[in-house]
Amino acid sequence: MCYTVIGSVRKQKGEAINSKTLVPEGLLREDRKDLNKGNICIAKTSPPAVHEAYFEQFQRDFITFLKCRAKELVPGSSMILTTMGCIKTDDPLNIWELIGLKLYGMVLEGLIEEEKLDRFNLPFYATSAEEVKKLVEAEGSFGLHKLESFKTDWDTHIKKANNSLDSKERAAIIGADIRTVAEPILVAHFGDKIMDKLFDRVGEDVLDHMLRYNCQNVNLVISLTKKG
Repeated sequence: MCYTVIGSVRKQKGEAINSKTLVPEGLLREDRKDLNKGNICIAKTSPPAVHEAYFEQFQRDFITFLKCRAKELVPGSSMILTTMGCIKTDDPLNIWELIGLKLYGMVLEGLIEEEKLDRFNLPFYATSAEEVKKLVEAEGSFGLHKLESFKTDWDTHIKKANNSLDSKERAAIIGADIRTVAEPILVAHFGDKIMDKLFDRVGEDVLDHMLRYNCQNVNLVISLTKKG
């Protein structure tokens, strides 16, 4: 989930909420710029302080989100949310970690400045079902009706559309999908000159990863009821 901080709420029903995506404040201080060195998100090599910084930001944002939604709903009404969930520590790397590894490799080759990589942290946090449950209870505006998680393979949607494609063809489609989502985020910081080389390498790793592991995404579905 690329989470948002809600900047303001308009009182009239139906008007938009102003929002912007933010990197955790705890990673922006000059004395902490190297805290997540070599990574662009929470990775398996990230220290506990990085996990804490991302969770604290998510906690503030999610509680603000619930408070804003509560103002729009009448008691007894329902809200259903879906978001990406976190993978277990022994699961394969997620897609953002793969991108981070490729960027780090380009640093080692001198294609990207090391400081530029160290100063980039993705505004992305995949929460857990237990975290969501605790935050809903702490905020207090909603009752938790149902909370479920489910997994899908990276290429499930491709197989459903065309089950005759082989692994290499499916990996190529996934690589193109990744670039569509990730490039606009990355190009603003790293520039466009490295993008072709970066996503060529990501595409190669996607195929290798799919052949070696059961690569899956975790999703949470949350059903909430507004309290009276």
